[in-house]
Amino acid sequence: MAVLYHNPRCSKSRSAVALCEASSQSVAVRLYLTDPLNKSELLDVLSRLEQPLSSSIRMKDPKFKLVDSTSLDPDNLHSVVEFLSLHGHLMERPLYDNGVISVIGRPVELLAPHL
Repeated sequence: MAVLYHNPRCSKSRSAVALCEASSQSVAVRLYLTDPLNKSELLDVLSRLEQPLSSSIRMKDPKFKLVDSTSLDPDNLHSVVEFLSLHGHLMERPLYDNGVISVIGRPVELLAPHL
């Protein structure tokens, strides 16, 4: 089953939920802030990411400046997994994963071909 990693406070993420609900595909919604992904799950999902790996991190978020990112290599899978396992609130959303491909829904229309 496909999963949408969702933050209900984000308008783009809410739009992605609506898009999933309107599709014929069954999509589970996971609130990743209250149910964080572990390292294994992050590795699995991010290894299938269609976009550049660096796009999975909210680097423009003001909270990014508050965390230690000195060891982060945004183009290295294991570095990103380690970073997001510590700072899951900085994972870009919405993030859709169907087990074959993962897509960040920015813009949300990027999800449509996969639904």
